[in-house]
Amino acid sequence: MSLGLRIKTLRKTLGYTQQALADITTVSRIYIQALESNRRLPSMKLLARLADALEVEVKDLVQEMPSDNEGKLHLEEVLGNSEEIEVWYRSKKLSQSELQFVQRLIDAALIKWEAEENEDGA
Repeated sequence: MSLGLRIKTLRKTLGYTQQALADITTVSRIYIQALESNRRLPSMKLLARLADALEVEVKDLVQEMPSDNEGKLHLEEVLGNSEEIEVWYRSKKLSQSELQFVQRLIDAALIKWEAEENEDGA
């Protein structure tokens, strides 16, 4: 997955518009659009701001997906790119609304698990 597509996927996962990400990272919306379409490459300083805004490490933005996948599947990349990737489950192609529902379920589960971890650690 390209850097631009990764930025777009993470931005959409967080519910940010291009303008919102531009505001957070102090660049123009047009620049974010150019990054997402791989017409521009960010500086290291901007990469750091993008990573902070997108709640990932810089290495997660720039690291190519390993060719053997090392047994990892990044669901936010799959769910966030449903226009480009068909997602199937039990011989059924999932619609955009079904994928959004799955994403909301996962988000709710993660929030619940994080709350449980915080209670256990308190």
